[in-house]
Amino acid sequence: MAEYDVRIGFWLRAYDGFTVEAATDEEAIGKARAAALAAMELTSHPGHIDFDARREGIIAFIDQVTADQRRAVAEDVEFDTDRFHGAPSA
Repeated sequence: MAEYDVRIGFWLRAYDGFTVEAATDEEAIGKARAAALAAMELTSHPGHIDFDARREGIIAFIDQVTADQRRAVAEDVEFDTDRFHGAPSA
């Protein structure tokens, strides 16, 4: 029997929050959009990550591992149908 190293990738839904001050609902929406764009660029941890809802899985790679070498077998292998970002590029 050969040994294979398998790595998967998936999306987790994350939530964060902030406060904006505005004079009107329309201004609040505009400020919220601007603040949301800035928040998405941050590299810090969000306020909450939903670990119970893993989505859109892909097998990133499968490598055969021996004492002497590591050999790539496959990359970007779909294994589920939970696709909200479309099919992975081939």
